[in-house]
Amino acid sequence: MLTAEHIFSTALAYSLLVKKNQQQDRIKIVVYGGNGFVGTRVAKALYEREVCAVCLSRTGHKPLHLKDRKWSESVRWCKGDASSPDTQLLERLDGLVTLVGSPPVPTMSKEAYNEQVFTNGTANANAIRAAGEAGIKRVVLLGAQIPSPLRSKRFGYAAGKKLAMDAAEEFSKLSNEHRAIVIQPGVIYGRRYLKSGKAISLDTLFKPMSWIMPWQFVSVEKVADRIVSELLCNEPNKDQFIVIKNNQI
Repeated sequence: MLTAEHIFSTALAYSLLVKKNQQQDRIKIVVYGGNGFVGTRVAKALYEREVCAVCLSRTGHKPLHLKDRKWSESVRWCKGDASSPDTQLLERLDGLVTLVGSPPVPTMSKEAYNEQVFTNGTANANAIRAAGEAGIKRVVLLGAQIPSPLRSKRFGYAAGKKLAMDAAEEFSKLSNEHRAIVIQPGVIYGRRYLKSGKAISLDTLFKPMSWIMPWQFVSVEKVADRIVSELLCNEPNKDQFIVIKNNQI
């Protein structure tokens, strides 16, 4: 005869098994630059859609401002370098978001120029190529809406973004199942956090300007939501390579 204790233990074991299987069945996404301004919002958006997020950064630490946010406990915060990706890790995942970049500042030396190209271009391109080698079929790249006069190889930021975008397009050609999406926002506004956890609001200046020039400004929440929506979209007959401008976000 089954005792109440035996019934309880059996039910508990069954529920743990179901939970384990559900976790195994969940989509798993890697986010390079996941502890940054856009990356933390992408991680939260993935969590809200019950997607497993693995956020990689050079430090591997969860941002200080998220220490009391319960949702962040469901995200894996790991050390990783987009310029030298861990292919074995990527083989266990279903999609890639790469957000690595630096501000579009002028470069006064060859060294500074090369750094801009490397950070905004080479690092993202390496991550995208590694994703292709690992069997990942869906990639989202955070690009930028760059004014026409600045779309020049002489501008390190623009040259880097172009390099990454070319890698995304090549990824989309690997097979009919491969798809790459490039999100090109203008000026992103929202609450940015320093390493110390201190908040800096970019809304004060940029949000009012977004009402006047919506084609040039966009909130960080909208960018993150569009990234995740495109990443998880399963609509048939969609182009394999898509570029989404600021006014389409």
